[in-house]
Amino acid sequence: MSKKKEKEDFSTELVKSFKQWEHLKEYGGSDPFYADGVNMNLVRNHIMYYKRKIAEEYGEDYEKYPEAFYRDLPPEADQDYMARAGEIRDGAERALECYTSDPNFLYIFTNQGMLTEKEAEQVSLPNVLGYASGLAKAIKDGDLVAMRRHAGGTAGYQESFARCAERMAQLIGGKKKGPEQEGGQLTLFQFGLEAGRSR
Repeated sequence: MSKKKEKEDFSTELVKSFKQWEHLKEYGGSDPFYADGVNMNLVRNHIMYYKRKIAEEYGEDYEKYPEAFYRDLPPEADQDYMARAGEIRDGAERALECYTSDPNFLYIFTNQGMLTEKEAEQVSLPNVLGYASGLAKAIKDGDLVAMRRHAGGTAGYQESFARCAERMAQLIGGKKKGPEQEGGQLTLFQFGLEAGRSR
């Protein structure tokens, strides 16, 4: 790669990084483990890096510096900052309601006692139940990063409920039928957690 190409790349990447930082601030990202503030600060470090590399390349030949070089460095963000926090909370609460009224989840929850510990592990029962209980805890604790994993859509989790329920039904087979779930939705009391609203 030529030096000219490297210079063009640094300038292009600098512009991209400014846009990425602004997008994270306004709309947030989709990182499943880290808050938007963490990623904003990571992008901020990239901006500092690209500015330094451009300065090294052009030295005192200031006319060659790209316009983006003169933009102010974005401020350091609070590590816990999350964009659209209200939307995430609302989406998470809708997701939990969806889970606790899902027929496959109801079957799994009410018939879990029909499986041995080994059978439960075979069908990944602890993990599948943990999707809903983990979300309920995240809502209660105000953990927006964990809530965001569900607020964006429930289809993948519901597919896991369906697969688990099907495998459970095969294992239970001729065993005594499990308890019937009255009504069409688990209450959070029955579920063993009070999610509450974190706002």
